[in-house]
Amino acid sequence: MTENENLLNDDVDRVMYARNQQYKYNKEPVTGGQPITVEQAKALRLTVFGACDTPPRGEWLRTGFVFRDPEKELSYGLRARRNGTRGMLSAIQGYILKHLLFTSVNNACMKPSKQQQLDALCKSLTEILWKVGENEKVIVCLPQEKSYVPHSLNYFQDNVTEKLHLFEMTNIEDLEIFLKRYLHLFQDDPGPGSLLLLYSSVLTRGLSKIMSDLMDEKVYLISSAEEGSICIVTLMLTGRATPNLHNGIVNIGDEHHYAIPHYGILARSEVGLLVHYEEASVPVQITQIPGSRLKTPSYPIWITCTKGHYGVLFNTNRELLRNHLAERRFPLTYYSCSGSENYATVDTRSHPNDQNARMKVTDDINSSTTSQLLMVECLIHTKWEGASVQWTGVKNAVN
Repeated sequence: MTENENLLNDDVDRVMYARNQQYKYNKEPVTGGQPITVEQAKALRLTVFGACDTPPRGEWLRTGFVFRDPEKELSYGLRARRNGTRGMLSAIQGYILKHLLFTSVNNACMKPSKQQQLDALCKSLTEILWKVGENEKVIVCLPQEKSYVPHSLNYFQDNVTEKLHLFEMTNIEDLEIFLKRYLHLFQDDPGPGSLLLLYSSVLTRGLSKIMSDLMDEKVYLISSAEEGSICIVTLMLTGRATPNLHNGIVNIGDEHHYAIPHYGILARSEVGLLVHYEEASVPVQITQIPGSRLKTPSYPIWITCTKGHYGVLFNTNRELLRNHLAERRFPLTYYSCSGSENYATVDTRSHPNDQNARMKVTDDINSSTTSQLLMVECLIHTKWEGASVQWTGVKNAVN
């Protein structure tokens, strides 16, 4: 454990609540917790952004988790601009769909009310942080008004990091109640909700473990990728910020170097991940190809990444990945956080060389959308090789 993490463990308040205590989603001011120290703030900024003496990427300071209008088409969806936070928001969207489709008391709920939206978001954030904390301990960081780190040549104030208070929780019920109380801080638009979740995940995982996950001391969590690093997505999905997507541990080396263990996905993920790489002169490494623990998740929901662009692919039938007969012919929905929903029918009974296995698109889908869906079809084929894919419709958000 590093010195910064020892400081962290000494400077957090443990929060406990009565088990049956209920809170409404009101905007309560943040009280309690331990103020962040100068050392903690600098270490956090270095781990996440790679520097603390320059301004961080601005989209992380102004992107919260904001739903579309409730009880309307696509009201299950988060809004997400095309910036470095979209990968994270897509991962959160996957968890939200899990709760709305498969754990909702009202069964599948695709047009949730405001209350259902907030419940799904709160449960999603709770589940993610508890997984990152290995079902033992979570550290949530929330901002207050006072700044604890002065602006200097060595630290550039961002109006969030230097105002954080740290809260420690060791029970998932307490964590959910706590997040429900302060959920508005994650939803403010503009607001730092995405950064608060990322910071909380990093502190919960531990700074040294995050750096170990990344496997390169010169790499930091937020990369230059347009829609965000795959490591942030794996942190949300698996609790570890690994760039490796294969199953288990692979030892990689050659005759000139000792084999180095590359830790991939250590358990079956509840929400999956499909990745498609465009053809390039440099071959894709085995560690960059998702294994079955991501391709065949517990729920039929996949975060998708093609050419660095993120989305969510899902099916509303829980049995899809449990019964091979259900995989013969089935519908899929592709959701983009920019506000569109595309519908496909996948038929795995077609032979890979069959002429009918080519992508079919109905007339109501325009050419620009067709180009995007062609890339999504490539993603589908990484899971269901040779299947025919027919895109049957599209729906765009009006709010």
